[in-house]
Amino acid sequence: MRTTLFYLETSMQPGLVSPRLPLLLCGLVLMACGGSQEAEVDPSSETLGTQESALCSSLSVTNLTNNGVSSYAGEIAGNGTWAVSTLANALHLDYYVDGSLRASDERPGTSGYWYYSGGGYGCGSHSFEVRAYPMVIDSNNNRTVCWSSPMTLSQSVVQTCPTASLSCSRNLATGYVNCTGSGSGGEPSYQYQWNIRYSNDYSSWESGWFSNGTSYSEYCPRGFYVDAYYWNAQLQLRVVDFAGMSSTVVSSQNYLCVDPP
Repeated sequence: MRTTLFYLETSMQPGLVSPRLPLLLCGLVLMACGGSQEAEVDPSSETLGTQESALCSSLSVTNLTNNGVSSYAGEIAGNGTWAVSTLANALHLDYYVDGSLRASDERPGTSGYWYYSGGGYGCGSHSFEVRAYPMVIDSNNNRTVCWSSPMTLSQSVVQTCPTASLSCSRNLATGYVNCTGSGSGGEPSYQYQWNIRYSNDYSSWESGWFSNGTSYSEYCPRGFYVDAYYWNAQLQLRVVDFAGMSSTVVSSQNYLCVDPP
């Protein structure tokens, strides 16, 4: 290593030799000496990954409980408790339904409650999952989530729906198809909705859904045709329960509105 010498002239008392004193300034003037000493590293300049790795190594979720998850009128809701280890001061939560992320939130503190509520879920069974991650929120509101150490809980939840049934027969003497429907399951009471479909080999049309009682009759006279084409009539029923959930559609057979062979 090359060293640069600086000479400082000093005033000496009479009778003393006045040497030119070499002063090594490497420790004082680092740039002038080209020294190899490393500058101190500011911990805040470390990469986020390095900081998070060091911080998260001692953090964890210590408790995650489920107080109950249920579904009503297409809405899934649930809640439970949580707690984090010493040095953590918040929690990050992800909520999944049927494998899809539906919501996230953050809850400051070292323990508390989590909540979820979301709508638009159809009939049948759904999988519900909560994933919890420890967090640190510092005095500057910088937020660190420790993604590598989650705690999870899961549960199946069933959205109940009504079931519709339909029984139909044709009266050749009157030309009417008479149907009676019924509902079960879900949340009584029920609303009965009907739809009539007419079709031939070339076209079709529907009445659209309308409310009626448990029975309905549709005129399907013998020899009925339009534009020289005979038509088929089919009656459909769906049941809507008190919670607003709808059953699957049930249909009658196709009735040919023409004299039987």
